[in-house]
Amino acid sequence: MTAGPPPPRPSTARLSAPPVAARREAPRPRVVALSYWLWWVAALVAVVTVVLALTRIDAMQDELARIARESDPDATDDTVDRVVDLSVLVIIGGGILLGVVGAVLAVGMRAGRGWARVTLIALTLLAVAYALLVVSATGGLVLGYAAVTVVAAVCMYLPGGKRWFG
Repeated sequence: MTAGPPPPRPSTARLSAPPVAARREAPRPRVVALSYWLWWVAALVAVVTVVLALTRIDAMQDELARIARESDPDATDDTVDRVVDLSVLVIIGGGILLGVVGAVLAVGMRAGRGWARVTLIALTLLAVAYALLVVSATGGLVLGYAAVTVVAAVCMYLPGGKRWFG
């Protein structure tokens, strides 16, 4: 006598998380919507900060060269130029990258993706570090960018939004 196929294994899905279809039918919590729009505001502020930095790029390069020469008086002009060019690339490229990545991840967070919410926390930490590092070169607007990302991150974890991420 042969036994039939083994019985199906019980599901390992979390019992507390509603099915994806049920989550989509439920209204999106206000704190999630607020966080989503704050991430877009942060992205806009990051881009505006970069544009303003580009309008005063000559002054920024002069200031960075002065700082580099003060840090290492024996540095050659070629070395100082390389440091300045790399610093400008980090300031401009970093601002654009942080803004774009934040906006893209906000779309995932709004859709209820838990990984996007966690990644946005890491992005918030990077945004604060970026702002503190480049505030002297870009101006105070970059601190506003960091502040908006912190508020957006806090909104994602307020009690009303927990059920959205299951």
